[in-house]
Amino acid sequence: MKKTKRYYVTPEGNKFPLFEAPYDYVIPVYKKDCKRAVIADPNGCLIALGAQRDPLVLGAYIGSGKDAYIVFRESEQRYAHALHFTISASAARVRDWFDTHKGEVKTTVKLSAPTAGRTLSHRSKLNKARYKRIKAGEHTPKRRGKPNRTRIVRLGVKHRPHAVIEKNEVTIPVREAVA
Repeated sequence: MKKTKRYYVTPEGNKFPLFEAPYDYVIPVYKKDCKRAVIADPNGCLIALGAQRDPLVLGAYIGSGKDAYIVFRESEQRYAHALHFTISASAARVRDWFDTHKGEVKTTVKLSAPTAGRTLSHRSKLNKARYKRIKAGEHTPKRRGKPNRTRIVRLGVKHRPHAVIEKNEVTIPVREAVA
């Protein structure tokens, strides 16, 4: 089976090869990040600003789902590339609490390496099979759980735009300024 190559495209149009993260990545978040951070902005949130303090990081995208992308600079060992991480529940709580309260936080956030079932290639495979079953009428999508019981209420804050994955390219949509 042919292995497809994936790319991460920044909002500016720069294209980087995208890989699954082989390790966890810990990001310290300071109060100064909270003062400069923009609510509901995936490239300018407090976790993204904390990651960009690392001298090896070019940019970061922290989505509202479970996916995060970090773009690393070129170094002696490796060319410039992007890594796909998953956002843990504790990191999501920090992200959502900041978006709803605009409070100051001093903590460390851990982005995890994706498990075998959360990789982009595996999710693509599962989604293709699911869409095929829906189109054939074998599966009807159902909403599980009680409404608003386990979901985080964001109090009027818009969700961050999701990364668009098309033809093995992860593209980040450009978002207008949030008031």
